Amino acid sequence: MLSLFTLTNCGKETPLTEAEKVTAVLASGQWKMNSALVDGTDQSSVYQGLTLNFTATGFTSTNGEPIWPATGTWQFTNDNARAMKRNDGVEVSINESTDSKLVLQMSWSKTTLGSGRINSVGGQHIITFGK
Repeated sequence: MLSLFTLTNCGKETPLTEAEKVTAVLASGQWKMNSALVDGTDQSSVYQGLTLNFTATGFTSTNGEPIWPATGTWQFTNDNARAMKRNDGVEVSINESTDSKLVLQMSWSKTTLGSGRINSVGGQHIITFGK
Protein backbone atom coordinates (compact mmCIF):
# COMPACT_ATOMS: atom_id res chain seq x y z
CA MET A 1 0.00 0.00 0.00
CA LEU A 2 2.82 2.41 0.88
CA SER A 3 4.62 1.74 -2.42
CA LEU A 4 1.38 2.39 -4.33
CA PHE A 5 1.02 5.77 -2.59
CA THR A 6 4.67 6.61 -3.39
CA LEU A 7 4.23 5.71 -7.07
CA THR A 8 1.03 7.72 -7.32
CA ASN A 9 2.76 10.87 -6.07
CA CYS A 10 5.85 10.50 -8.26
CA GLY A 11 6.09 13.10 -10.98
CA LYS A 12 3.67 15.50 -9.39
CA GLU A 13 5.17 18.91 -8.92
CA THR A 14 4.00 21.38 -6.36
CA PRO A 15 2.50 24.35 -8.20
CA LEU A 16 4.39 27.62 -7.86
CA THR A 17 2.95 30.24 -5.54
CA GLU A 18 2.06 33.67 -6.94
CA ALA A 19 5.13 35.10 -5.19
CA GLU A 20 7.37 32.52 -6.91
CA LYS A 21 5.79 33.20 -10.31
CA VAL A 22 6.12 37.00 -10.04
CA THR A 23 9.65 36.74 -8.64
CA ALA A 24 10.64 34.60 -11.64
CA VAL A 25 9.20 37.20 -14.03
CA LEU A 26 10.91 40.09 -12.23
CA ALA A 27 14.27 38.31 -12.22
CA SER A 28 14.01 37.09 -15.82
CA GLY A 29 16.20 39.84 -17.28
CA GLN A 30 16.70 43.55 -17.69
CA TRP A 31 13.56 45.71 -17.75
CA LYS A 32 13.75 48.84 -19.91
CA MET A 33 11.33 51.73 -19.40
CA ASN A 34 8.93 52.17 -22.30
CA SER A 35 6.76 54.90 -20.81
CA ALA A 36 6.21 56.85 -17.62
CA LEU A 37 2.93 58.52 -16.77
CA VAL A 38 2.78 60.88 -13.80
CA ASP A 39 -0.76 61.85 -12.82
CA GLY A 40 -1.81 60.83 -16.34
CA THR A 41 0.78 63.00 -18.15
CA ASP A 42 3.56 61.47 -20.22
CA GLN A 43 6.84 62.13 -18.41
CA SER A 44 8.93 59.49 -20.19
CA SER A 45 11.61 62.02 -21.13
CA VAL A 46 12.27 62.73 -17.43
CA TYR A 47 13.13 59.07 -16.82
CA GLN A 48 14.81 58.34 -20.15
CA GLY A 49 17.14 55.34 -20.01
CA LEU A 50 15.65 53.88 -16.81
CA THR A 51 16.34 50.16 -16.50
CA LEU A 52 15.72 47.74 -13.64
CA ASN A 53 17.25 44.38 -12.82
CA PHE A 54 15.74 42.24 -10.07
CA THR A 55 16.93 39.26 -8.06
CA ALA A 56 14.82 37.28 -5.61
CA THR A 57 15.29 39.97 -2.95
CA GLY A 58 17.27 42.82 -4.51
CA PHE A 59 17.40 45.23 -7.43
CA THR A 60 19.71 47.51 -9.36
CA SER A 61 18.72 50.43 -11.54
CA THR A 62 20.37 52.52 -14.22
CA ASN A 63 19.25 56.13 -14.65
CA GLY A 64 16.64 55.55 -11.96
CA GLU A 65 17.63 57.95 -9.22
CA PRO A 66 15.96 59.48 -7.36
CA ILE A 67 12.77 57.42 -7.85
CA TRP A 68 14.74 54.15 -8.08
CA PRO A 69 17.97 53.95 -6.08
CA ALA A 70 20.97 52.40 -7.83
CA THR A 71 20.72 49.35 -5.55
CA GLY A 72 18.41 48.08 -2.87
CA THR A 73 16.29 45.25 -1.58
CA TRP A 74 12.59 44.52 -1.85
CA GLN A 75 9.93 42.17 -0.48
CA PHE A 76 6.31 41.43 -1.28
CA THR A 77 3.77 43.11 0.98
CA ASN A 78 0.86 40.80 0.23
CA ASP A 79 0.22 37.12 -0.53
CA ASN A 80 -0.89 37.70 -4.12
CA ALA A 81 2.49 39.31 -5.01
CA ARG A 82 0.86 42.45 -6.40
CA ALA A 83 2.83 44.90 -4.24
CA MET A 84 6.37 45.25 -2.95
CA LYS A 85 8.14 47.44 -0.45
CA ARG A 86 11.68 48.61 -1.10
CA ASN A 87 14.24 48.97 1.69
CA ASP A 88 13.86 52.76 1.42
CA GLY A 89 10.20 52.41 2.49
CA VAL A 90 8.66 53.12 -0.94
CA GLU A 91 5.71 50.86 -1.77
CA VAL A 92 5.31 49.79 -5.39
CA SER A 93 2.22 48.13 -6.89
CA ILE A 94 2.78 45.51 -9.56
CA ASN A 95 -0.08 46.18 -11.96
CA GLU A 96 1.07 43.70 -14.61
CA SER A 97 3.89 41.18 -14.86
CA THR A 98 4.39 38.98 -17.91
CA ASP A 99 7.47 37.64 -19.65
CA SER A 100 7.66 40.76 -21.81
CA LYS A 101 5.82 43.50 -19.90
CA LEU A 102 6.06 44.93 -16.40
CA VAL A 103 3.84 47.76 -15.15
CA LEU A 104 4.75 49.32 -11.80
CA GLN A 105 2.84 52.02 -9.93
CA MET A 106 4.12 54.18 -7.10
CA SER A 107 3.56 57.49 -5.44
CA TRP A 108 6.51 59.90 -5.47
CA SER A 109 6.22 63.12 -3.51
CA LYS A 110 9.32 65.02 -4.67
CA THR A 111 9.86 67.13 -7.75
CA THR A 112 13.55 67.66 -8.53
CA LEU A 113 13.55 69.23 -11.97
CA GLY A 114 16.09 71.91 -12.73
CA SER A 115 19.74 72.31 -13.51
CA GLY A 116 20.67 69.33 -11.34
CA ARG A 117 21.72 66.00 -12.76
CA ILE A 118 18.87 64.05 -11.17
CA ASN A 119 15.26 64.69 -12.23
CA SER A 120 11.94 63.50 -10.91
CA VAL A 121 8.33 64.61 -10.96
CA GLY A 122 6.05 64.30 -7.94
CA GLY A 123 2.77 62.43 -8.31
CA GLN A 124 1.27 59.02 -9.03
CA HIS A 125 3.67 57.17 -11.36
CA ILE A 126 2.71 54.35 -13.70
CA ILE A 127 5.85 53.09 -15.39
CA THR A 128 5.72 50.48 -18.14
CA PHE A 129 8.78 48.35 -18.84
CA GLY A 130 9.61 45.87 -21.57
CA LYS A 131 12.54 43.71 -22.57
